[in-house]
Amino acid sequence: MSDEPATDQARVDAGGIAFAMRYRDDIAGDEGLCIEVRADVEGQDTELLRFDCFRVAPHYHYGPEADDERLMLDLTAAGDSLDWTLNVFERGRLRSMIERAGYESVAFGLNEHEVAEAMPRVVNAAREIVEGRQG
Repeated sequence: MSDEPATDQARVDAGGIAFAMRYRDDIAGDEGLCIEVRADVEGQDTELLRFDCFRVAPHYHYGPEADDERLMLDLTAAGDSLDWTLNVFERGRLRSMIERAGYESVAFGLNEHEVAEAMPRVVNAAREIVEGRQG
C-alpha cells in the first residue's frame, strides 16, 4: 500500500477498450463500484457495457448509451458482484458481451491478448477503490 491517498476512480486502457472505474454512493440505499467498458465508436467515447457492483442491487447493462438492456445479478448464485464481474473479464467474455450490446465493430477489433495482460491492473485498481471506500 502506498502513502498516496486512495482515489475513487481509475482507468485502464487495453486492447481497444477502456475500463473506467468509479465508486458510486449517489444511489439511495446502495453503493458500490461501477465499471464501465468504453471504446471509441465513430469518434465518440462510448459506454459499451456497465457493471454496477452494488451491495444491495447489483446489475449490469448492455449498451447503456443505446438500448440499455439491464440485467440484475442474483447474489445467491453469483456471490460477490465484484468477484463475478472480474471473473467475467478474466474468462474472456467481453467480446461476446460487446457484440450483444450492439458494437460489432468494437468486438471484432478487440485485442483479447492485450485485455488479458491488463487484467491484473484492472483487478488491482478495482479492489483498491473498494477497499478505500468500504475498508
